[in-house]
Amino acid sequence: MYVLLDCRMAGWSGIGRYTTGLARALAAREDIGLVQVCAPGETPPAPAGAAGRIVTAAAHPFSVLGAVELGRMVHRMKPDVVHCPHFPTPLPSRGALVVTLHDLIPLVVPGVMPSALRRAVYRRCNARAVRLADRLVVPSRATAADVQRLFPAARGRLVVTAEAADDFSVGPIEPLTGGLAHLASSPYLLSMGNTRPHKGLPTLLRAFARVAHTEPGLRLLLAGAEVPGYLDDEFAGEPQELRARVAFTGPLRQPALKAVYAGAVAFVCPSQYEGFGLPVLEAMTLGVPVVCADAASLPEVVGDAALMFPSGDTEALVKSLSRVLHDSGLREGLSRAGLERAAGFTWELTAAATVAAYEEAVTCSRPPC
Repeated sequence: MYVLLDCRMAGWSGIGRYTTGLARALAAREDIGLVQVCAPGETPPAPAGAAGRIVTAAAHPFSVLGAVELGRMVHRMKPDVVHCPHFPTPLPSRGALVVTLHDLIPLVVPGVMPSALRRAVYRRCNARAVRLADRLVVPSRATAADVQRLFPAARGRLVVTAEAADDFSVGPIEPLTGGLAHLASSPYLLSMGNTRPHKGLPTLLRAFARVAHTEPGLRLLLAGAEVPGYLDDEFAGEPQELRARVAFTGPLRQPALKAVYAGAVAFVCPSQYEGFGLPVLEAMTLGVPVVCADAASLPEVVGDAALMFPSGDTEALVKSLSRVLHDSGLREGLSRAGLERAAGFTWELTAAATVAAYEEAVTCSRPPC
């Protein structure tokens, strides 16, 4: 099967991890001839020797020019199926089309996208993807339910296909250096440093402030770039000593991120909404105990392999953190369970399920539009 995969966003966070993992797994299959459409100057997710063909698209994927450019490539190359790993689709759309919708967070969680105009554009782009796609790949049952509720026309074309992180744990864990090594020199909890409303970070910061009083050496590291003034605002009125024990790591490339995960006492995910929840899976692939909110897709990912608490419940999170900090047997059990759970999520399996969606799409593709 000849597949054109839109890889223009492969260098982005989130969507890029998905595109890269899927492209490499597809390229490894003998039944797939892969065309990767990449952004200028970007390294193709699958090496040139492994993939069939690599082409470059100059325009931004979210622009009208980007849609037209992709449409012209589809017309010229005539693949059996086009796969768009995000809502931007070719214009016009010809032949079998598969679109991955990772989540609908801006339409589901208030405050994530405050601009009414941007929300309207976002809804329209997703509605077009739903209308055109022969199959819609979603990473969880929770996302499938949201898509079906907001876009009823998607019913019957949704395919739940889990993501993976088995590539994340490959290779040795390199030692941290410089400022990161200093931050990680004391016991620490790790979380993602995303401050968007649905990520639930204030719940974790309130819980840490409570736990820290009885854990004088404990730190909280937030993976990602610092948001100026954010921690000062969240810890207003708290002792400066407490504020000093919470830090953003700054942007991390994968080797450093893996090392920061591996050194954590536990990984904490306080999110109130996720389309999948790749960070908890990344932590589990490294045997790091996971403490996780029970929101949206997260229970689907962690199963029984994490210590879960009700989303947004600071008191419950305080109790969960205290348990994981003081009970070595619990940490060891969560580590083992996480490794076992994570082993069931591989890009090979993701690719196999995606190829099945391609085959379904080819048999029921719609007229050009």
